[in-house]
Amino acid sequence: MKKLMTFALLLYLLLPAMLAHAHTGLETSNPEEGEVISQKLEEVVLTYETDIESLSTMELVNAQQTKIPLNNLTVEGNTMKANLRQELENGAYTINWKIVGKDGHPIEGKVNFQIQLEEGTVADEREEVDEQAADEPGKQDEPQDVKAENEEGNLFQILIIGLAIVLAVSFLVLRKKK
Repeated sequence: MKKLMTFALLLYLLLPAMLAHAHTGLETSNPEEGEVISQKLEEVVLTYETDIESLSTMELVNAQQTKIPLNNLTVEGNTMKANLRQELENGAYTINWKIVGKDGHPIEGKVNFQIQLEEGTVADEREEVDEQAADEPGKQDEPQDVKAENEEGNLFQILIIGLAIVLAVSFLVLRKKK
């Protein structure tokens, strides 16, 4: 009986480490962490080590933490993509991402990068975009805002598994006594 109790206790203590090892992480990104971009950025692409759920999301913020709208946020397999809705000005930006891995665990992270365009580039392209918007007033894409669910993390799942182990051991102990 002591062996069974010891095994259950070890399993309960080692389970969080096993679950943590199964999580996915960011494999590559475009733009990359710390990258200085000198040309127009049109799309953000994040690729993860394993497939991710459609609940996964990202947001782009500037140095003042102002959200930059993203269009057509899509999740396919292990890749999450979004198009930029507007031209980015020179400065620092952060992609804040939240994913739900196939194992159901939410994971967060960020990618920092900078835009360093030549002086005339942003103003010239902004005028071109404004002219196109004036020509097509009804054609504006709405940003897609997808929120990651299940933010409580691993604690709830660990508690449920621990409770199941304690109940199983208790059942075995009570069964042996009869």
